[in-house]
Amino acid sequence: MITAKIGNETYRFFEELEMYFSQFRKNIVGNEQYFISPYGEKRMIYADWIASGRLYRPIETKICDEFGPFFANTHTESNITSSVMTLAYKQAQKIIKKHVHADEHDVIIMDGSGMTGVVNRLQRMMGLRWPEMAKDKGTIAEENRPIIFITHMEHHSNQLSWLETIGDVIIVEPDEEGRVSVEQLELLLEKYRRRKWKIGSFTACSNVTGIQTPYHQLAKTMHEHGGICFIDFSASAPYVDIDMHPPSPLEKLDGIFFSPHKFLGGPGSSGVLIFDSRLYSNEVPDKPGGGTVLWTNPWGGHQYIHNIEMREDGGTPGIIQTIKAALCIKLKEQMGTKNMLRREKELMDILMPGLKSIPKLHVLDGHIAERLGIVSFCVEGIHYNLIVRLLNDRFGFQVRGGCSCAGTYGHYLLKIDHSMSELIASQITQGDFSSKPGWVRFSVHPTMSNREIYEFITAMHRIIENIAEWKKEYIYDHETNDFYYIGYKRRDMDRAFCLY
Repeated sequence: MITAKIGNETYRFFEELEMYFSQFRKNIVGNEQYFISPYGEKRMIYADWIASGRLYRPIETKICDEFGPFFANTHTESNITSSVMTLAYKQAQKIIKKHVHADEHDVIIMDGSGMTGVVNRLQRMMGLRWPEMAKDKGTIAEENRPIIFITHMEHHSNQLSWLETIGDVIIVEPDEEGRVSVEQLELLLEKYRRRKWKIGSFTACSNVTGIQTPYHQLAKTMHEHGGICFIDFSASAPYVDIDMHPPSPLEKLDGIFFSPHKFLGGPGSSGVLIFDSRLYSNEVPDKPGGGTVLWTNPWGGHQYIHNIEMREDGGTPGIIQTIKAALCIKLKEQMGTKNMLRREKELMDILMPGLKSIPKLHVLDGHIAERLGIVSFCVEGIHYNLIVRLLNDRFGFQVRGGCSCAGTYGHYLLKIDHSMSELIASQITQGDFSSKPGWVRFSVHPTMSNREIYEFITAMHRIIENIAEWKKEYIYDHETNDFYYIGYKRRDMDRAFCLY
């Protein structure tokens, strides 16, 4: 490790774990990538890991060179190509299930491109979604209507999808520090004790603040009151161990969902749903089609396969998508979650104090230090999307501005009351997004260097110091809520799609 003292600041470079992760960093597609910005050539520094991971060259090579030559449809083992693909597909499913400590009762469903696809799939398979013309909740007696509990920090996918079911959705209010409260959940379960069907669907970690939830305790509380518990691991799955069946049976997770595209090496993979098969009672699969039946006849007769994983895998499955999900999980295991979390803490120990030292910059829930490598912040008097644009154009940083698809959580973080919320919603509905709240989100990854974190802190200092001059070169569009460089020209993508 090299330590340098400049003024009152001490900088650390090339720490042991930083060097360990350099072997993985060098294989990231886009590492050391440069692009042309309005201010010349910039090195791209990716800090949007919580939105999506990055391609990993050894995985792409393995898919092309080892699986690619044998690619074919599954559903048969009568020839070498289909045999290899069927075996590879099944092995990939086993790898994913083993990684989360699934048991013999748990089944895996791969669908869509992430968690959004599989949570909606779960709701349909559980019979919680009615057709548009028949979804009047008033036709179901209250005691028979599911009661669904979510936290205050859910991603829209784990909130909106449940709002569109036949159930009633209740937000578990946070404690005084802004954390998820097991005690509040207990009070709600007691209040709704007469409901026959109690469902908890909780995030494992906020995609805005990186704050983790006590999800095994939430599961225990749900089970003690006769409920079931699903956990959304989208934000934390790339970095933490997942155990669906811990030593205490009450703490088991009845179902989990996550997005492997957020892993290093995961872009292009399908969403993962693993749940207890004993919750499944459908006579008809969600996607009836090829590969789901034992037989059919010309008179309408048919019989579906009993095996849930097969009957719910109609049509051509996402073969490569599932293989890629398994490979990025193997890469995660190779890097090691203990190493990843230790390295993230090293980076966060640089980032958090650095950001908090900047005048007018406010870290959301900054009083909670224990978190995964996600930081969101606001700067007084500067629009979040202008900061994002300047970070890109002048410094090469790839970060994200907005509400991070967590608008409800934003109300708690930014202390937006009901009247203010209605005013903002009214303006947005009329096409004016200028008052839409948001923040800048920066997410670290173990493969990032200390130098990149120091550079980001310096970049934020410079933006705030020079904003009066720098903002003159940008135009604001209230319909898109974004800023554009005065000489902005949209990138022509036609060339990118030319094969020769």
